[in-house]
Amino acid sequence: MNRKIFVVLFFGIMICVVGCSGKVQISGTVKYSDGAPVTKGNVVFESADSSYFGVINNDGTYITGGNKQVEGIPKGIYKVWLAQTESSEDILDENGTVVSYNITQAVAKKFTSPETTDLTFEVKPGGQKTFNIVVEKP
Repeated sequence: MNRKIFVVLFFGIMICVVGCSGKVQISGTVKYSDGAPVTKGNVVFESADSSYFGVINNDGTYITGGNKQVEGIPKGIYKVWLAQTESSEDILDENGTVVSYNITQAVAKKFTSPETTDLTFEVKPGGQKTFNIVVEKP
């Protein structure tokens, strides 16, 4: 009988540790309004005191988490913006020396800063775990 009680208590504690932490892993896609995926950068979930991110894959998918992907994001309301979506091309002189850079943005500027984004997401324990993002081209 003691063994059964131990097993029930053990699994109960494990479920609470995993499920009661209040942290949620968010995943989704980042696409343009025409349906094409954004293929580089990071999705950033930012609050007043912390930031969490997910790397955008070549197919436009991402998974967030913070420093450790398994941790997830604590409950709260977050501004969502995209970082590192620009591409850089070296401009060379006749000797092959880099003299400048040509930087191209992959998304409209309003999505690249927490101050200008209009995207928000509320993380709720047990709530929505998918956030699909649609952005405009520059």
